[in-house]
Amino acid sequence: MAQEDELRFVVDSDNVDAPAAEEISEELFSLDQEVDQDASGPDSPQDADRLVQAREALRGGKPIFLVQRSHQHSAIIPTLLQEVSSRHTDTLSLGVVAPMPRMRPKGPSSVENFFRNTAATAPIQIADPECFARLDSYGDTLKAQRDDKPYVGNSTASKWDYFNRPLSAGWEPEWVAEVVETQRAQGATVLLTPGLWMDPAERVQSLSVLRDTVNWSRQTISSQENLAVNVTIPSSWLTTERLREYLLAEMLDLDEDVFYVRVRWPLLSQPYGQMIVPEILDGYMELAAVCEENDKVLILPNTSMTGWLSLAWGANGFSTGIGSGERAFADTKVIKIKRTTPRPAPTNRTFNTSLLHVVDLQTERLLADLPDYRACQCEFCRTQIPGTWDKGKAGAHYLQAVADTIASSSRHPRGARAGSRSVVRQALAFKEAADPPVPLEGANAPKHLDVWFARL
Repeated sequence: MAQEDELRFVVDSDNVDAPAAEEISEELFSLDQEVDQDASGPDSPQDADRLVQAREALRGGKPIFLVQRSHQHSAIIPTLLQEVSSRHTDTLSLGVVAPMPRMRPKGPSSVENFFRNTAATAPIQIADPECFARLDSYGDTLKAQRDDKPYVGNSTASKWDYFNRPLSAGWEPEWVAEVVETQRAQGATVLLTPGLWMDPAERVQSLSVLRDTVNWSRQTISSQENLAVNVTIPSSWLTTERLREYLLAEMLDLDEDVFYVRVRWPLLSQPYGQMIVPEILDGYMELAAVCEENDKVLILPNTSMTGWLSLAWGANGFSTGIGSGERAFADTKVIKIKRTTPRPAPTNRTFNTSLLHVVDLQTERLLADLPDYRACQCEFCRTQIPGTWDKGKAGAHYLQAVADTIASSSRHPRGARAGSRSVVRQALAFKEAADPPVPLEGANAPKHLDVWFARL
């Protein structure tokens, strides 16, 4: 156990300093309360029109861009979605994801309030049950990675019966019905199956549980509701050929046509980094291609710009968010420092659209002097106050830039893959022009560009 004179920070990268990390706290989701920005939103948690709009967004053929509700700075998300919608309403289908057990069922920071505030622009509204984080699923491992702090803190977990109810006889239809009903009661327009952790060491049992929970979920929904198969797996299901074949066969055998596949990444090499492991990317490529060939809608939550890349391979959508935990579902470690140790100033970072990469502000200022630098004109960058740094606006800038990149590549006359290849080629050219004038080293190095381009 950590000593009382220590500060603890949870990080998902090997290359990160403590001031840039987030202090572990069970109360993180109560820190950023949202005001009710959409008083004209729906009064009832679900209504037929909202369900139809979500169905059209899922199957309309446009790229699906989902914004994860973050534990900090989430009040800016409705404004961000309005900006994206005003630019790309004909190009993108928008949605939001609320991490249900890490939020509250009632009050200003509730799931229902978040949905109400975003309903006007985001027809796809997902209340992720995060059942993988139960202690009898993958929660113990997540807890160990966080220095014995649970992935879902007790202050919010205790509000959700489905998340805590003991299941001594194993997973059962009544519990699955409770998981689905809880999402419905919060106003979700797309309902997820539980999404329990699939242990590769217990392949047969994991696939059986997936199949059972999907069948039981199907029995609880009406013909008007939207159901997505929620799959939560370690990356070995993508990198190991035999496991990947079994997973794909199971997905194709199911009657459902919408899949929400969350993959646990290994510890990243950079803060706010992208996936660069070739074997994992190749697994994503095959997953996306098979789903596209078989008319399965594939959504990849918590994949940052790697999700954008997957659109070129045949995926239909992805989610990302403001914080590192919303951008990637990756392994974590804990950094500890003495409370009495002087803490240096935090490293402020921003997403550089020319590099498709997050860099520190000093590097961003140097890059701005280069001839081919593309200055961002988004609302959030324009309203940054000189001499200060608003992380909420920086996060919204990132999300706006991602949406702009999706729209740009999807409009390419030769298709999304050619559009994505063009975007990455331009980023590589900017990288080559930047170095040596602006050394791109450590966390500032866009290591993903070469490995991405090779797969386009």
